[in-house]
Amino acid sequence: MKFVRLAALFGSVILLVATVTSLINARAELGSRRDERVEAAAAVARLSVEATVLRARAVVGAASSITPPAELTASFNGAADACIELPDGDLRCSGADLTQLDAYASAATAAAQRPAETVAIAGSGYVLVAAHRDSTVTLRIGLDALVGPAARADIARFETELRVAGTTGQGDELGLIDGRSIAASTIAEPFDEGSVVASAAVASGVGWGAGSPGVYGTLLALGTVLLGFAAWSFLSERRQLERRATTDELTGLVNRREFERESDDAIEMAGRMNLGLCIMLIDLNGFKQINDNLGHQVGDLVLKTCADRLRDAVRDTDLVGRWGGDEFVVLLPGLEDASAVRDSAERISASLSASPAAGDVTITGSIGAALFPRHGRELEDLMHAADEAMYEAKTAGVGHRLAETIPTTQQLAPPSYLGPERRRAGAHAPDADHVANH
Repeated sequence: MKFVRLAALFGSVILLVATVTSLINARAELGSRRDERVEAAAAVARLSVEATVLRARAVVGAASSITPPAELTASFNGAADACIELPDGDLRCSGADLTQLDAYASAATAAAQRPAETVAIAGSGYVLVAAHRDSTVTLRIGLDALVGPAARADIARFETELRVAGTTGQGDELGLIDGRSIAASTIAEPFDEGSVVASAAVASGVGWGAGSPGVYGTLLALGTVLLGFAAWSFLSERRQLERRATTDELTGLVNRREFERESDDAIEMAGRMNLGLCIMLIDLNGFKQINDNLGHQVGDLVLKTCADRLRDAVRDTDLVGRWGGDEFVVLLPGLEDASAVRDSAERISASLSASPAAGDVTITGSIGAALFPRHGRELEDLMHAADEAMYEAKTAGVGHRLAETIPTTQQLAPPSYLGPERRRAGAHAPDADHVANH
């Protein structure tokens, strides 16, 4: 099981690290491809805009006073307007009157001062004005029409969104705007007023699964399950080790070490709060004969039954432990007087002997009790007093006995005191040779 747990741990870590690394690399590659797509789309749009601008310049430059305005717009798929103004004020337009545009006056003035046409950005259109000897020719092309159909078909294959707009700035850029990856390309030749920018955009996200969410989801789920199994196994083993360190394996009660630890804490608390506390030591009568005559299996069953009955006979705030062999110990916080001790001891005695513990075997117990701080301020002193009281109860043939009041100047436990087990060395007690089960 240990090997399986370690294999699951290392396997899950390796799988998760490899999957996350692969996912990061895949996302980075997809992100790079995404940027390449928007840059390529912007470049295609830029070339198309430049070609349209050159064609528009050629059309405006070749026009004359006798050229029909509709002829100027024929090659722009109906997305252009043209006007020809004669020196006598006669104006011929294919559509809207372009001389009313805000940019027209400054553009016409500039065009009259030099032989080449001038260009301006006006509203949502690209405006060209050329001054000839016999006329002034104005052509406006919608910004969206600057990118031709063929270029748009190429851009569509890149799965990007296209935008053509006027701007007062220049330069190329690539970045994130409002969660979208943008590639913008400014037309190389600046115009008299502003420039044209062709930009492509695509959603910046590449998806958590980097194009393969099912594969990566399965791998991450598998790695998580393996890691969870390994963690559960380690925690389960730790809980088992903690339980074994604090619990008696046969009865499920706290063992002697844990009882001593919790009792020390309870005694310290009782001293600070000026409260009472009782320690009871319970020895099963005739248990050696049960082991000798009926076997250890029956003895074990008797011990487990007695443990259950002791738990049922005390309060939830009380602590029951197995001290060793056929001896049990109970910590009862808050008990301060002899009458309360007597009631609790009688309830425990009645519970132990209420019915046969195993088959037709009936068991009884001898109970010795000691009170804090009356019989001692340390667990060792209280256990010694309870042990003496329990021996007196067993010798007298009664169910329970409260320890005699001992002067505080008297040493409660001799230096050689080792607990109730000292009787097993032959000190005294009718059941001195009890055999400790498990």
